[in-house]
Amino acid sequence: MASLSTESTPRERLDRAISVLCRVRMYWRGMAAMIVVGVSLALALALTTKRVWRSEATILYRETIQTGRDPQSSAARAARLGPKLKDTLIARGTLAGVIEEIGLYPEKTARSMVEAVEEMRNNVGFRAQSSDTYVISFTHDDPHVAQRVVSRLTQILIEDYRRASVGAATMTRDFLREELAEASAKVEAASRALATFLARNPQFQWGLNDSPYAPAPQPLGPPGAPAPAAARVAPAQPARPVDPRLAALERQLARVEALLGAARPPGAAPGRPLPPSVVEAQRARDAAAAAVASAEAALAEKLTTVTPVHPDAIAAKRRVEAAKGQLAAAEGALRLVRAGLTEVPRDEARALTPSRRASLEAERSALLRQIAGLRAGGGGGATAGGEGQRPAPARAASAANGERRGAERGPEEDPEARVIELETEWHRLRLDLERAREYLKTVQANERAANLSADAAENKSETELDILDAAYLPSRPDRGRGRVFFAGAAVTFFFALGVAGARVLLNDTLYDGGDIHALGGAALLAEMPELPARPPLRERAVVPTYGAEPAGPPGHGAASSGAAPYGEPSGAPAHGAAPPYAPADPEDAAPPDLAREDLPPDDLDLDGADVRPESSWSAPGASLACVGASPLAYAGGAAFDEPEVELIGADVDPEGCGVFELLRGAPAPALAALRVLRHRLDQRRGGEPLAVAVVSPGRAEGKTALATRLAMTLAEAERARVLLVEGHLARPRVAALLGLRLPAYASFSEQLRRRMAGEFRPLGVIAVSPSLSVLAEPSLEASYPEALHSVHFEAALRTLRRYYDYVVIDGPPVLGSGDANVIEDACDGILLVARASLTHASSLTRAADQLGERRILGVVLNDVAPRPVARKRIALEDLPA
Repeated sequence: MASLSTESTPRERLDRAISVLCRVRMYWRGMAAMIVVGVSLALALALTTKRVWRSEATILYRETIQTGRDPQSSAARAARLGPKLKDTLIARGTLAGVIEEIGLYPEKTARSMVEAVEEMRNNVGFRAQSSDTYVISFTHDDPHVAQRVVSRLTQILIEDYRRASVGAATMTRDFLREELAEASAKVEAASRALATFLARNPQFQWGLNDSPYAPAPQPLGPPGAPAPAAARVAPAQPARPVDPRLAALERQLARVEALLGAARPPGAAPGRPLPPSVVEAQRARDAAAAAVASAEAALAEKLTTVTPVHPDAIAAKRRVEAAKGQLAAAEGALRLVRAGLTEVPRDEARALTPSRRASLEAERSALLRQIAGLRAGGGGGATAGGEGQRPAPARAASAANGERRGAERGPEEDPEARVIELETEWHRLRLDLERAREYLKTVQANERAANLSADAAENKSETELDILDAAYLPSRPDRGRGRVFFAGAAVTFFFALGVAGARVLLNDTLYDGGDIHALGGAALLAEMPELPARPPLRERAVVPTYGAEPAGPPGHGAASSGAAPYGEPSGAPAHGAAPPYAPADPEDAAPPDLAREDLPPDDLDLDGADVRPESSWSAPGASLACVGASPLAYAGGAAFDEPEVELIGADVDPEGCGVFELLRGAPAPALAALRVLRHRLDQRRGGEPLAVAVVSPGRAEGKTALATRLAMTLAEAERARVLLVEGHLARPRVAALLGLRLPAYASFSEQLRRRMAGEFRPLGVIAVSPSLSVLAEPSLEASYPEALHSVHFEAALRTLRRYYDYVVIDGPPVLGSGDANVIEDACDGILLVARASLTHASSLTRAADQLGERRILGVVLNDVAPRPVARKRIALEDLPA
């Protein structure tokens, strides 16, 4: 089952929005006035407006040859081209030239060319129709001039674009040509530096290893053995003889260094063949290094999920160690292959001991010294045959170079430092040459693209602007009189609608229950719909009650004690005489056809109860006109013999329904709202007497009429004893609304004044039905308005609460005085009345704040119209009686 929610549904919010928008109709007079004025202005403007013609031309941007020089796409270039073309089009020089050529705006041109340019700039239009098409437009009062201007502007724009494209391409080509020359010079300088180094150090050469200190494998053999045929053959000159002693020392040095690096590669058995070449050994070493990296990566990934002691992690560590062993073996094999060995020596296959390592290092140092001495001395110590084989000029040059290098090195220079220095210089020169060549390749590619782009721009074949749609001669005015009129009328209508909407939003007048809910204050108890207008009730005189005083205990009655009856001065006639409060005017007395002796015996109350039981109250038109004086009950006075409340008159209307004429003809929604309000009060009463004050924030909000109808509804079908009390003593309106002509002694304020003077009399009320009585003022001004602020007012309400189920008080307005706060202290609850289309939300909020939330029962929205209307403060209580 779906649960109930106090939140509004989307449909309710939509209905609320529609109801608020419908309030715009309240301001239809202002809207009509604004629309009439606006339409008149639009018509006048349309009659004085000249016709304006617009001509347009469409240009297309396209890229015919893709040179690849611009990294941006064609769409990006087209998007970037739009603002550039617009700036070129509306430039002052371009527009000024067109104005002088065609003769536009002669009057403004005579004053200032700047004014003419600004006027033309306002009439020139440029917009991007798509990613690669642009529209140029111009408006003028002559269609032929508009077409001519658009054609000229299109031509100027295309020519400027082509000129700028050719200039940019030519400048780029020239710049790249200069850059190419610089790159070529850098490559030449790097090549020259490398060639100079090779000439000074002939042991360096371009080859597989590129280093003389890592020689290529050479065939093994005794010193002086003839070299292979391939080594002896030279393309252009005879082979240079090799010093056998130097070659043997170099091979022995390589072998010693390989043995120092690893006595035997791991996993290499003695006599096992090594890779056939350095290339194969290098590949095996690289594969082993890759295997180590893969194993380490797998180990790192495994350690992210498991601990180091996990079996998987331990297995991964073992794989890493195995891969590292294979890498060490491959590196050892590479060193042996570079030393010229083809298999692992059998006599050197054992691991190095400390003594063995020391002997090898001593041997390595001795070999280095011998090799350095031989190279420095040009092979000094060589055989005579060896010297004899070298030409004399070569031997002299070699000796001179050796002496010069020996002088540059000095006697104390370390040969190893010299080797490191040469190697570093060798690699630096090679890297400089490679960088220069790469830069030269890049510049050459850019230079070729620039040449292609420049040639295409000069031949108008790379990118171009073409006229897609030429300027046309307009056949319809772009801005005619009809368009001006309709545009002005539309603007006027929406402006008037916007003003009315703003007035609705800024208006804080309450129109329906949604406005009450929006305030978030007191709850809305009921919405009283607007009642049809009806004439005021016929004025009727109240029939006074007179006759024998109620019988009481001996010595306590009014006659025995000498006290005068209610309203009777001292020395008045005794019982049986005319009542002292009988009206002096015979018209105000009871009808002559009814006398006290004509009343049935059951209607007389000799026990001090009500004059007539409510169940035996005759309907309007019955024969009752005058009843005997009778108290409602006895209360505890000083001697417990005086009544506190008694009937002093009755409203008998033989010709109608009396005060209940106010409910006759009331629509069903009004009766339903009153009964809903009665239900709410019954729930609040809970079987106990309840005094309810009906107040409003200001005047003319219908609180008196609502209080009267509420009292009648509460007394409907004799379901409760109800008393309607006049609480607005400054402007009493209850008696006038009910059509009652009350005697002066029935005045509520006058009775309070007598109590203030120390004269105790029962409170006299007027019965208008078996269950409804009235305590009001006889005139439109109270006899003593200040009685409201006396303590006797609160005491009187406490007394009345004991004899009636409901005491409905017609209270005063809240704002502007403190009378409502006095009534709040004397009653049990407050009904705050707001009149739809009249009461402001701010007034209702301030009234609620003044009263406080202690006794406010809720808000009753009175006089709700089907459609929101504007009302003035004229209500029934403001009308004369």
